[in-house]
Amino acid sequence: MEHPDLPKFSLNDASLQSSFVHFGDLTLSSAFQPIFSFSHHLPIGYEALLRAHDSSGNEVPPLKVLNRPVTPGRWNNFERSIQLFHASNFMRVANPHQRLFLNARPDSFITSDAYRRLVEDTLTDLRLKPERIVLEVLETPNGDLERLIEGIASFRRQGFLIALDDFGAGHSNIDRVWRLQPDIVKLDRSVIAQAAREPRVARMLSRLVSLLHETGALVLAEGVETQVEALLSMECDADFVQGFYFAHPAPGSVDEESCRAVMDSISEMFRTRVELNERANSTLLSAYTDALQTAAERFCAGIDFPRATQDLLRLEGAARCYLLDGQGYQIGDDIKATQSGVSAPNLFGSEAVASEGCWDRRPYFRDAVSEPGTVKISEPYLSINGMHLCVTFSIAISARGSMWVLCADTDWQHMQGATTSTMR
Repeated sequence: MEHPDLPKFSLNDASLQSSFVHFGDLTLSSAFQPIFSFSHHLPIGYEALLRAHDSSGNEVPPLKVLNRPVTPGRWNNFERSIQLFHASNFMRVANPHQRLFLNARPDSFITSDAYRRLVEDTLTDLRLKPERIVLEVLETPNGDLERLIEGIASFRRQGFLIALDDFGAGHSNIDRVWRLQPDIVKLDRSVIAQAAREPRVARMLSRLVSLLHETGALVLAEGVETQVEALLSMECDADFVQGFYFAHPAPGSVDEESCRAVMDSISEMFRTRVELNERANSTLLSAYTDALQTAAERFCAGIDFPRATQDLLRLEGAARCYLLDGQGYQIGDDIKATQSGVSAPNLFGSEAVASEGCWDRRPYFRDAVSEPGTVKISEPYLSINGMHLCVTFSIAISARGSMWVLCADTDWQHMQGATTSTMR
């Protein structure tokens, strides 16, 4: 059974009490990038990163060090030595409430009971409790997932926290989150960067974070480098954030006052943006609510449905109006807006399909019939009739001896785009 010599590299005899160690012709040291809580505006921990320099003082990429040939069976000893070296340096940097984030390959979790006891003893010597260490699972293909699950469970029983790194890139997927049950999921930088470029991805980001929260994991947005990315990270309800925008990796602790100032600034921008959006959306929603209420009154007065809704269909972003009976079946065809911003075709390519539809499963129908006479507003959803992001306004009324539900679909993306242009 292997009993690794954890406190030192296999190729030197440097003590972990040093802030750097020699490994062959290289000098290795630790750099720590702070991880911030959006709620507290303070670093809740640091991710440890390897730094290496050759004998001439030139920087050597960490991957070049980690990919050096190592004697078979000795790689895990090397990786664990680096982790413990980081842990020793972390104790000189962090306060007693902060956590250490350590990168770990999946097979690092597949170890013997003897090794796990040795880890516990070593951390005791360092006066670092397992509860203060977050082990980041690095994604690799073709691993033994079942053994990884067992290994993670054993480290979790010791008190370690588990993070799934680089979610949204490579081999990560939601099934892996369900199976590994991490305490934290780190969104890969590519996810945040793409959301900053593409509004469609930005709209999906909050739903992705909500889904990850449903699995029981907190969410950390990593690689945040710009103000736009920082705002997106806050808007999507991520719990933690790290990246160059807030602080670069450094050998020592971060200047918390300057970082708090950055966090305060982003929070103020966020509040201002939310207030502007809410004000603009409130104006739009009020216009549609009033117009649908007027259409309902006209319909009750005996005016036919197309003429009753003609003013509503002139509003910015209007897509279509349609009439449902008390069971949710559509009566007649859609009445489309002549100036609609919707360009996507009907998925079915047939007007007849719409008039045969039954929408009783939709929340906008159920909400309307539960409170007749009151305009209901749906959450944004993908419209099957236009393949666009849609918000539906609906109202249930009694007229001509029957229950009816008047519905108005809007192209929500088009409406919000127009609102944004107005605010600029």
